[in-house]
Amino acid sequence: SNSKIIGHRCLAFGLTIELCRVIDWNCGPLMWPFKRRAPDADVANSSSGPSAKRARHSGSGEGSEGGGSAKDKVLGSQELLDAQLELQLLDERCAEEQISIQQRYDQLRRPYFDKRGEKLKHVPGFWKSALCGHPFRLAAPFEVEALEHIIELDVRENVDRKGSYEVCVKFSEDNSLFKERSVVKKVTFHDAVTEQVEAATLTAASDHGSEILASARGTQRSVLGWLISRQSVGTTA
Repeated sequence: SNSKIIGHRCLAFGLTIELCRVIDWNCGPLMWPFKRRAPDADVANSSSGPSAKRARHSGSGEGSEGGGSAKDKVLGSQELLDAQLELQLLDERCAEEQISIQQRYDQLRRPYFDKRGEKLKHVPGFWKSALCGHPFRLAAPFEVEALEHIIELDVRENVDRKGSYEVCVKFSEDNSLFKERSVVKKVTFHDAVTEQVEAATLTAASDHGSEILASARGTQRSVLGWLISRQSVGTTA
């Protein structure tokens, strides 16, 4: 019926959005919200930020009485820098509290994720349809045959308190393209700007499998390409 078709499409869209949100596959502002950004250089760095602004304003005709304009004095004031630091510290505390809540609910949701995954294993070609039919066009044409063999795609978020995650992909036993039946890609965030990526390993089991992997390594937008790459963020062409 039409209601079942719409339901299946909504399920596929929701599942792939979960993947997009984690790896930021250019799906809008869906990157993991608790990954902290580096402080803004213009404000957080008191030596380069305000001085750079002062350099730009020098000779601009604004008042220079007392060694600089009133605007420059405000931008370079310790009070402004202290206020910015306090805001950043509050953001840090907020992120810590948010991720604690998120981890608690991730644990509550895990049994339902597992149950859903077991059910979807019995739907032939589900993950190929979900990935290929997504409006953000996640899959490349050359890998469609390989995606047909995916029987499980599991995204585990917040494996630590810094928002690290891992994506596990399982292939069917009749997969003749790759030797592996299960691969995992893990991204570990050490701080706001440092991360460690453990790429998945796929080994070709046939010439056709080798061709698919070769194409995946040279393509920006590819499910398999992202899995075997050492980049945490997915890209689109």
